[in-house]
Amino acid sequence: MTLRIGVDGRVLTDRYHGIGRVAYELTTEMARIPGVELVVFAGDQPSRRFDLDVLAGLPAVSVRRVGMKPVDVRQLWRWRPELRRAGVDVMFFPYHLGASPLAGKPRVALLHDCIFETDPRFVPSRKVGLAYRMLTSVIARTSTVLTVSHASAREVERFYRQRVHPGQVIPNGVDQDLGGTAATADRLRREYGLDGGYVLHVGAQRPHKNVAVLVEAIAKVPDAQLVLVGSADERFPDEVGPAIDRCGVADRVLRLPFVPEDLLGTLYARAGLLAYPSLVEGFGLPMLEAMVARTPVLASDVPVLREVGGDAALYVPPTDAEAWAAAITRLAADDDLRSGLVAAGAAHASRFTWGRAAERLVAAAVSAASSGRSRS
Repeated sequence: MTLRIGVDGRVLTDRYHGIGRVAYELTTEMARIPGVELVVFAGDQPSRRFDLDVLAGLPAVSVRRVGMKPVDVRQLWRWRPELRRAGVDVMFFPYHLGASPLAGKPRVALLHDCIFETDPRFVPSRKVGLAYRMLTSVIARTSTVLTVSHASAREVERFYRQRVHPGQVIPNGVDQDLGGTAATADRLRREYGLDGGYVLHVGAQRPHKNVAVLVEAIAKVPDAQLVLVGSADERFPDEVGPAIDRCGVADRVLRLPFVPEDLLGTLYARAGLLAYPSLVEGFGLPMLEAMVARTPVLASDVPVLREVGGDAALYVPPTDAEAWAAAITRLAADDDLRSGLVAAGAAHASRFTWGRAAERLVAAAVSAASSGRSRS
């Protein structure tokens, strides 16, 4: 029996860094599972990161344009006829805010994190925060909710009183072939002036990412270079630029809003270390990407990052710039520590595959479709 799964592909745009990557990889892997057909509902926004033509070329995948933004009020009434025409059995929403309680089909929604709920500083505005929590509450009560970490599952229960069963926690995978070649290393040198050994951060620059602490730390480590990959979010004030000016390190901090996908592995592999100082996350995929690329990881000592990194990372108090500077200095000087973290990281990250995540997602979709839960 064939299960026809709809996928909300409107997040396959440059703006949705992590969610877009999760959606693309899960869709690719689900297409390889026997008995599964996929209908990807794409938006109209172009992407330099995700190739819809590649997805459409997979035997079990068809792509349909729906002409809605990733979060669009029209989705409340437009999903029902779209899903009926496409003949899907169950709908998967990689970003829960794309869902509609009136979709007319069973649905599973991935609620990655509760960042907005954690601290008012992490919300673009009070109005946005209220709307977000109201819609999230509705989706949590009318859909099968999945999360990417047990830390996020606990937060969903804390804020929305909805228990996420352990079987509905689906950790992200990571590209197990991520790395660099001599040719891509040469491109990195020519196009960005990067030779290697830099401190790397990957992620959109938003308040919860806490990137300014890395600028302050770099100022305390002579000759260290910081490379920040990820676009700023125009909804929030820029905290990084003022920190660079205040610390006088403009010549040692390189901000790259965008790096092509084919250079990302090399960017990780050539780094001296990945620094990930987030105050809160849903998962923390760059940690695993760095581990696959055999780059040691420094991360904030917060529950979700300890869950993702296990014993394969070095943890630092998130807001202590002195501690970050000391850890960066220690890793640069201690070859045994670096080697140990690299070996542990490679072994740890090998357990996180997109294929395994896709199998668990399909199992959740089968359960939702067979029970008829979340149908309205």
